[in-house]
Amino acid sequence: MESCIFCKIVKGEIPCYKIYEDTEFLAFLDIYPNTEGMTLVISKKHYNSYAFDMPEEEYTKLMKVTKKVAELLDKKLNVKRTAMVMEGMGINHVHIKLYPMHRLENKDQIIEAKERVFFEKYPGYITTLMGSEADHKELAELAKKIRDK
Repeated sequence: MESCIFCKIVKGEIPCYKIYEDTEFLAFLDIYPNTEGMTLVISKKHYNSYAFDMPEEEYTKLMKVTKKVAELLDKKLNVKRTAMVMEGMGINHVHIKLYPMHRLENKDQIIEAKERVFFEKYPGYITTLMGSEADHKELAELAKKIRDK
């Protein structure tokens, strides 16, 4: 797409700070990071930003290359884990955001934030903060609604 900023980056019309590239995918540092090494992984071919609409084979390849880039971040930034988010907002071109999780002591370390949050409507960002404990009857009803035809 002509107006897509990620397509322009792929074409070399806009510079980026590449950390990985192959024939189909590109990974580069986010210019608005919230942590050191925040990285975007994109398909060089333009797909709509809702990754679950991608053809199965392309989606699988995107996941495999994202794993490779996350492993690169883990090793080169000496982090124990890298978080992956693909909410698909902001730019309408499929992309995955990788967040190196600095200062973890080990890969299995459990850290839970003290704050709690619940969104009835998407506020423009994703958070991993947990909400308050849900009503178990409501959860059972919701599970049935999702699972049953």
